[in-house]
Amino acid sequence: MAGSVDRDLGRGRVMNSALLTVSEAAKYLGVGRKKVYELIEWGELKAVKLGRSIHVSLDSLDRFRESGRLT
Repeated sequence: MAGSVDRDLGRGRVMNSALLTVSEAAKYLGVGRKKVYELIEWGELKAVKLGRSIHVSLDSLDRFRESGRLT
């Protein structure tokens, strides 16, 4: 998972959109937290690490839902 979580906030890749915690993202998608971590690891969701917690971009969640890949 380390390679798919953006730690460089200075580049602003995800900071322009709303961020949700992994738990909030799981509720938003209707899946468990483990699935969200897997989606981040597989590169399906964009995430950033803020302190000790990981936050997921709402834009990437919306794009993923619209893609229909979640069954």
